[in-house]
Amino acid sequence: METDPVDDGGGHEQGQGIRDLAGVLPYAAILLLMPPIILIFTAPVQIAGIPLIVVYLFGVWALIVAGAFIVAERLRRQETATGPLAPRSRAGRG
Repeated sequence: METDPVDDGGGHEQGQGIRDLAGVLPYAAILLLMPPIILIFTAPVQIAGIPLIVVYLFGVWALIVAGAFIVAERLRRQETATGPLAPRSRAGRG
C-alpha cells in the first residue's frame, strides 16, 4: 500500500484545505451575487408570497455567513491544536 507523498500525516493537507476554502469563499460569494447569476432568479415567481429574487439573495447571504462562520471555527480549532502558523521566512533579506 503506497502512501500519498503530499500528506505527511501531520494534518497539513487538511489545514491547507481549510485555508484554501477561506480564500475561495469570498470569490464564490461575489460570483453568486453577480448579475449573470442573479438574473436567473428575476422571474415573476413567488415563494410563500415572497419574490424569488428576494429568497435567492437572502438565501445566498445566509449561506455566505454560515460558511464564513464554519471556516473561521475550523481555522480557530486548527490554530489552537497546532499553534499559530509560523511566519514565512524572508530568504535573501538580511
